[in-house]
Amino acid sequence: MANDKRGGKGFCPFCGSEFVGDRDECPNCGQDIRQYNDDLGPVLDRIQTATNIDMKSPKVRITMSIIIFTVVFIGVLMVLNYADTFNHESEPEPEPIIEGLVVEVRTNGYVDLTGDFASGQLTVVPLYEPELRFQFALGNDLGQNYYKIMWVVETEAYNKDNSKNPFYSKVTKESSGSSPIDVVVWTNVNVGKFTLTADCYKDDGTYDVYEGYGSYYGVYNTSYSWMYNGSMNTFDYSMSSEEVRLCINYDLTERMDLQNRSTLKDFVADTQCVSDMNDKLRTLYNKNYRYTNDGFADYVLSFVQQCFPDVYDSFNYKVNDYWAYPMETILWGCGDDEDRAILYCALMKDADITAALITLPESTIAGVQLDMSTSFIEDPITVRSNRGMFVVADTSSYLGLGELRPAYTISDDGSRLTFNGTDYGLIKDMVIIV
Repeated sequence: MANDKRGGKGFCPFCGSEFVGDRDECPNCGQDIRQYNDDLGPVLDRIQTATNIDMKSPKVRITMSIIIFTVVFIGVLMVLNYADTFNHESEPEPEPIIEGLVVEVRTNGYVDLTGDFASGQLTVVPLYEPELRFQFALGNDLGQNYYKIMWVVETEAYNKDNSKNPFYSKVTKESSGSSPIDVVVWTNVNVGKFTLTADCYKDDGTYDVYEGYGSYYGVYNTSYSWMYNGSMNTFDYSMSSEEVRLCINYDLTERMDLQNRSTLKDFVADTQCVSDMNDKLRTLYNKNYRYTNDGFADYVLSFVQQCFPDVYDSFNYKVNDYWAYPMETILWGCGDDEDRAILYCALMKDADITAALITLPESTIAGVQLDMSTSFIEDPITVRSNRGMFVVADTSSYLGLGELRPAYTISDDGSRLTFNGTDYGLIKDMVIIV
């Protein structure tokens, strides 16, 4: 018999019997109970006695540990949540940070201003008669400190009334003149982004520079005029303020990351402004000419060539190469070879004419898939693609449909390209059907 090591009550987890003294074996069933001999304490001992659950078994102990950890973890979260809630409720809401200034244009939209406009060192006042103009001025009586101010306004939009300097206006005013030097009026106001710079010169040879930035949101209104077959064609056009906003608020870095040959066709986007422009063109064409698909394609080609000047991306987008969506080319009024080819393809696509972008060496043009068997165009140049023949539309020249600049030579069967006397191989690999 095992020795009675000390007095008190013992419990056997195997048979459930109680006994007197601390034993190594149960006096009733003979099981080894040494691992259960440590004191449970009054609480666990009472639970074990009442429920007949072995409170010393490894499974029960692991379960109890998990339960205790969970309870403690939930308690900590509740304390932290209360502290966070209490702090938020007790601290005042921070004041909103005003980074810019908004000036309403009662005839069309508003201007969002930052830079020195927001600080009051530069001001802007819309003038409405006889047409919308912006009056810029130095604020805070700064003008009295200078004898000469050179004002420069830079924009992203092409000013067709000033083709020599289409993206900026420059005015220099000196105190010897008859008008105040600290005020200047900007005409030819267009929606979009602009930058105002005032270089202000002092008598002691030093100067200060003030710079403000603006984004003019509103409906874009313009008119187009161009010659076709010896006749002047004209129509008015408007782009919605929503589409204008899309053109102004874009991430240049994100857009540049999207540019690769496999995504070029994705820029031929079907948007409302393209559809509206195509409706205007079709209405005007049907008014003056008998409609044919090849005739309309030639008509639209002349419109794109003459109404959207060829301008490098470095001028209006400030990067070496930027692929513009059709709505951007329409809004800014210009584009390089890719931009104009994309716009032409979008207009053709809206007219249910299959179009393609053709990436030639040093240029990108367009092509259209048409039945030319009864066309007024004699011997049009065509190129072969994996999906049939396309008539070339050289959007980077003033040539008509089916004509191509002499530096490019297409083989008689339309399959091979030669550029400046060098064979560039199969042209089908250069045709991207949109």
